[in-house]
Amino acid sequence: MHGIFYDHIHDEIVVPVALGGAILTLPGDAAGDAPPKRILQGPRTGIVQPDTLFVDLEHDELIVESGDDAVLVFPRTASGNVGPSRRIGGPNSGVNNIYGLAADSKRDCIIVANRVDGPGRQSDDAILVFNRLDTGDVAPRAKIAGPHTGIIKIRQVFVDEERGQIFATIKNNFEAYDYNTQRPSPWDPDKTGFIGVWSIDDNGDVPPRGVIKGPATGLVWPAGVAINPKNQEVYAIDSVSNALFMFKTPEFFVKLPGSSAAGGR
Repeated sequence: MHGIFYDHIHDEIVVPVALGGAILTLPGDAAGDAPPKRILQGPRTGIVQPDTLFVDLEHDELIVESGDDAVLVFPRTASGNVGPSRRIGGPNSGVNNIYGLAADSKRDCIIVANRVDGPGRQSDDAILVFNRLDTGDVAPRAKIAGPHTGIIKIRQVFVDEERGQIFATIKNNFEAYDYNTQRPSPWDPDKTGFIGVWSIDDNGDVPPRGVIKGPATGLVWPAGVAINPKNQEVYAIDSVSNALFMFKTPEFFVKLPGSSAAGGR
């Protein structure tokens, strides 16, 4: 299993099971050999080998990476062998090898961390933004990609809906990871990974509006990111350091006009 989502409203844990081609929903207090509340699985679902998912609690929907280059949207309580409400995929969509999913319910959009793997290729890895109700082979409404973005081997995305910001973990190296040496091989020390922050309204080859990067951070290949706007903190996990990092970044969370909470760009 490579992903997990906790639904704090319904006290449920939602997990994609890649090898089983299934989505499991368990009660929040599950322990031991507890059975799932719901299993979403079968040929009608279109779920093949899911790695990541997101629950849109505002619209009561489950957004799933299919495992074969598509975004699938189901009712949150979907169970059994049922078809998705919507499917985004095809050459016009650009969806390929999804590594992260998120949604911004305030702006009615779905965000995809999209990676195009291949030896020796120029990176077309991107943050793709679709309208929430898009379906079929539709082009994204925005695509953040290109050399100025620094997006090479994108991993996970997280949206700060209050401020309209996308946080993304970027591995920033073309080469494969060598598990014998515990380092990317060959390793380019000038291309360590970083956490980048973009506006939800960005489009094209635009540099991040903020970064967490460099030797002092300890980040090498960051793989996951979450934020705590109340404490003005960014959390990250790193697949090389095998560690959890917590960064105090008040500049990412400037107080919003008319808000009593910290946050903003």
